[in-house]
Amino acid sequence: MIRSFLRPLLPAILILLAPFLLASDGKDKHHVNRVILDAKRLPDVAWQSELRSMPAWSAFVAAHPQWAVEFNEASMMPHRAYGPAIPTSGASSEERAMGFIQQKLSAFGVPVDELVPMATLPTGKFTYVHYGQHHQGIPVLTGHLLVKLDAQGGVISFGTEVHDDIAVDMVPAVGEAAAADIASEGLEHVSGVSFEGLRILPVPGDRSMAHQLVHELLVHTNDNGHPGRYLCWVDAHSGLLWYRWDQIVDHRSCSGGHGSDGGDAGADVQVNATVHTISAIHPTSVQGLPELRLTINGNFLFTELDGSLATGIPGPVSATAQLRGRWSNVTTNGTTPSFNVTLNEGANTLMFDNSATQQERSAYWFVNQIHTHMKDLLPSFTGMDFALPTRVDLTTGTCNAYYDGSSINFYAQGGGCRSLATMGDVVYHEYGHGINDKFYQSLGASFNNGAMNEGYADVWALTLTDFPILAQGWQLNNNNSFIRRYDINPKVYPQDLVGQVHADGEIIAGAWWDTYQQLDDLDHALELFKEAYPGLQATAMNGNEGVAYRDVLIDALQADDDDSNIANGTPNGAAIVEAFGIHGITLLSNVNMTHTALESAVELDPIPVNANVTVTFPGSLYLSGVRAFYRVNDQTEWDDVLMTNTGGSNYTANFPGQPVGTVIYYYLAVEDVFGQLSSVLPVGAAQDDPNLPYNILVGFDLVATEDVDLLHELGEWTAGLPTDNATTGQWEATIPIPSYSGAQGSGVMVQPGFQHTPDGDFCWVTQNASGPFAGMGEADIDGGTTTLISSNINVSGYANPTFTYWRWYVNNPPGGANPNADWWQVYISNNGGTTWVPVEDSKTSDRSWRRNAIRVQDYVTPTAQIRLKFHASDSVRPGQNLDGGSLVEAALDDIQLWEEALSTQSIDELAPNVTTVYPDPATNELNVLLALNGARLLGFEVVDMTGRVVFTPPPSNGPFGDRQRIDVSRLADGHYVLRLILDSGRAEKRFSVIR
Repeated sequence: MIRSFLRPLLPAILILLAPFLLASDGKDKHHVNRVILDAKRLPDVAWQSELRSMPAWSAFVAAHPQWAVEFNEASMMPHRAYGPAIPTSGASSEERAMGFIQQKLSAFGVPVDELVPMATLPTGKFTYVHYGQHHQGIPVLTGHLLVKLDAQGGVISFGTEVHDDIAVDMVPAVGEAAAADIASEGLEHVSGVSFEGLRILPVPGDRSMAHQLVHELLVHTNDNGHPGRYLCWVDAHSGLLWYRWDQIVDHRSCSGGHGSDGGDAGADVQVNATVHTISAIHPTSVQGLPELRLTINGNFLFTELDGSLATGIPGPVSATAQLRGRWSNVTTNGTTPSFNVTLNEGANTLMFDNSATQQERSAYWFVNQIHTHMKDLLPSFTGMDFALPTRVDLTTGTCNAYYDGSSINFYAQGGGCRSLATMGDVVYHEYGHGINDKFYQSLGASFNNGAMNEGYADVWALTLTDFPILAQGWQLNNNNSFIRRYDINPKVYPQDLVGQVHADGEIIAGAWWDTYQQLDDLDHALELFKEAYPGLQATAMNGNEGVAYRDVLIDALQADDDDSNIANGTPNGAAIVEAFGIHGITLLSNVNMTHTALESAVELDPIPVNANVTVTFPGSLYLSGVRAFYRVNDQTEWDDVLMTNTGGSNYTANFPGQPVGTVIYYYLAVEDVFGQLSSVLPVGAAQDDPNLPYNILVGFDLVATEDVDLLHELGEWTAGLPTDNATTGQWEATIPIPSYSGAQGSGVMVQPGFQHTPDGDFCWVTQNASGPFAGMGEADIDGGTTTLISSNINVSGYANPTFTYWRWYVNNPPGGANPNADWWQVYISNNGGTTWVPVEDSKTSDRSWRRNAIRVQDYVTPTAQIRLKFHASDSVRPGQNLDGGSLVEAALDDIQLWEEALSTQSIDELAPNVTTVYPDPATNELNVLLALNGARLLGFEVVDMTGRVVFTPPPSNGPFGDRQRIDVSRLADGHYVLRLILDSGRAEKRFSVIR
């Protein structure tokens, strides 16, 4: 069970990185993010399902079964897809990756000519091939394409955060000077502004993506020694400040700049110091200072890891020892602690205690420990192989530490806090920021996401200390104080996401710590971390933490995989999934469920509902059960039944039998181990503004049909009212011409190209375009409402009149503006249209023919003046994108009137021991012997066990009461009901077909 604990935020002094001006909740009050507006959003399971059903992914997964995907819901491109290895060919990883892109991803519209190689990184187990995107020579922010290869060169994962529909004015209207003023507005102590160039900024909307030309600037601030470096994106046309965020790291090049790393000589010096090896609350010990630089005769010599040095230089000789080595240069107020000494022939032991403070000595020791830890994990990474400036005892503040892109910095003891230079895990954390920064730089990327940066800095510390508490005893008078801890109160996504990078980073750091705990193997947890690290998950913009966290989980599982087929599980997959699940990081969107909708059922009999549910690892670990939800007539609350697995991927359940004249509404859903629903059928039926559920008519007879073809049994229909104001897209009865989201008849169908009536031609549509290759907006509904209305329908003598209709409604096609913003509305009136009662009022679209059923008595009293009205609208909202205009299409067909049937009795009840069906089971022919005591036989229906009428055999010739012969050769093996239509009602007899 996952639990969420809300804890008070630690005081602002607890943050371990950014010593900038903070609001009371720990957030920088100068931050601006108009790009990502909802950081807590979870994948929209309905939209994800729709995206998976689109042609490009459907074709891909048909060719490569068991692949899973999470789409970018705005760009509608696969954000991250993964599955069993797909073979490639090529002489290099780059050739293999590009061949895969060109051959397998062309249907997704990847702009291959705009891809720019970033880096190719082999890890030993995988090879990551990364590309950026430049449009007309301008970098696209967050534009990134990943291809991940296994050891044999097969593709096991890809991600396409690229854009093929960029249309922006590339000439800026706002100059650099104006952009600098906009970016700097409200910031204090601005010390300079640097221009990084023009960029294209993708701005996600609701199932749509816009693109803006922006200036990228860095605004530098310095508040009494507290640095700030704000990355800003200013719209180059409107001047809007889209984004301003204080960077945890900057991108200035770093160089050791401290002379040559001269060769080592003989062993005649031992350099020691009394240091904290854990933290200030633990005892000190004397340790050899590793990799320390000594200057002898103008040459630099360096101690070994144990602090020893064989100089090979005869003594006596003068030497200078500095608290400066290969990996750290400790300074206080700009001065590096040092002392001069004469080395005598033979052994010499030097102590730094009298020449450096405890915090200086300890900081030097800690930096060397974390550098060694990093090299053990990333031996080929050289980005931190320089003497990192390590500044201690800063007096411009207290209770803090930070990494600024070129140094790590620690304030002096004060304010009730120890110097954090004496806390090993704090030093490791700050150094971890440097690892994150320089490692991403080595791949041509930036560690953008603040929460990921804080979390991963903690991971570097935790995996070195093997201890879940960070900075225990950092307060002078409280050895039990701490800054963060990972053994209690796990932070959970999304509810614990608060927009403060340190707190939000606890989610991903906790997932890694719990992975270690679940595995009970730190080395293996570190191996998973190492293999996942080059995935560039942290290129995600602030506000996209959920996406980044899920990418980490995918890469961790693939790192654990041992056969390049993640779909069949991984050795430790359950433990990894559990660890990340503790923190709300899950992969739940790829369960595939299919179901044949039920439309009718026999009264009072249990109604069998069947589904096929296929799910591959890791989704299988989240599956708790499959549920069927139902409600009856005008009930508002849903009941549910747990479906039973009957073997393999098959699930079944029974809805309770219902009396004649009942309408059952239902939907199916997969339930995960967290009690949440996904893979809902029909798609969207469980959301707040629900899609239509399935519906079953129990014990109804069809009375009249309007099929827009041959049957016009419900009177006249009027397209358009005087109050309608749509300028295009008015209702018309016609043969539908499809429209598509892509050019030349490609992409997703928007207006249907087929009607619903079997063997029919016509339906009602909201105006045909000139042809299937016309733009999808050529004849859609624009500027208002279009109405289709019936004439009066007389149901005054009916016991339970019920209408059904089939509709198609789209308001969110790919590429359409302002998706999900406009209404489909259905009304019923019982007074000829004087007043109306709403039946449907929804902004949820469905690109398929879907049936709705409405019992008249659930809305109005049945009369002779029943009318139905169907509205489809494109709203106008001045000031919004395109003044709120959307791309909207609707269609309607097969409007039918039903009446509940006369009560059904069994044949045995009407004529005991007289009526017989034989043989039972039958093979090709069923004999029916009738003797119904004067009742008149009108006809037969054969009904399957789902309640569908599958066959309507005619009565055979012969006198009433003679044997009837029914050809059942067309029926599949199974159980059926023979329904007799009598002038006095209906009667039923069960039989089977077995061959």
